[in-house]
Amino acid sequence: MSSHIAPTAVTGSLAERAYQLLESQLVTLRLAPGELLAEKDLMDRAGIGRTPVREAIQRLSGEGLLQVLPRKGLMVTPLRHSDLRQLIEIRKVLESLMVVKAIERAQPGHRQALRAVATHMEAAGGDLGGFFRLDQRLDELLAAACNNHYLTKALAATHSQCRRLWYLHRYRLDLPLSSRLHGDLARAVADGNDAGAIGAVDAIIEILETLISGQDMLG
Repeated sequence: MSSHIAPTAVTGSLAERAYQLLESQLVTLRLAPGELLAEKDLMDRAGIGRTPVREAIQRLSGEGLLQVLPRKGLMVTPLRHSDLRQLIEIRKVLESLMVVKAIERAQPGHRQALRAVATHMEAAGGDLGGFFRLDQRLDELLAAACNNHYLTKALAATHSQCRRLWYLHRYRLDLPLSSRLHGDLARAVADGNDAGAIGAVDAIIEILETLISGQDMLG
C-alpha cells in the first residue's frame, strides 16, 4: 500500500496548524484589536501557504476574531463593551446547556480527561500560559462530551473572545481563583454534579462581567 498522503489531508492539517498559530496570536493580542492586515501578513506570521491560511481566515472570521473588509483586506475585531456584554449573555445560557448535556452524555474517557484537567487547573496557580492551555483543553472536552455540533459551534466565538478578555486584563485577574473555578467546573462535569457545574459556570461568568465593567476596550 502506498504511504502517499492525500493532498486534502495535508491541506487540512496545515489549515488546522495555521488556525492554531493565528488564533493564539489573536487571543494574546499580538495581533492587536483594530489592526488592519493583508492575507500575506498572516501567511508570513504562520509560515504557511495561501490555501491553508485562507481556510484558517474563514474559521477565524466565523468565530468573530477577524473581519473581512471588501477591497481593504482584514481587520482584527475590536474589543468593544457592547459586543462582549452580548457574547457573555449568550455564553451564560449556552454554556449552562453544554455542561448539562456533557454530564448526560460524557463517556468514561471524557470524565477521566476532565478530572486530569481539574487537577492541572488546581495546580496552575499563577501560570498564565498554563491556564490558557488548560482553558482551551476544557472547552474541547466539554464540546466532545456534550456531542452537539451546533451548540459547540455557537459557543466557539464566545470562548475565543473571552480568552482575549482574560488576556487583556491578565495583570488584574485573580488567576488562582479563575483556575480553581475552571477546575471546579471540570470536576463537577466529570462527577455528574449538575448543581456544582452550573455554579462554576455562573461564577466564571461573573468574573467576565466584572472585567468588562467600566474598562476601556481596544480597537
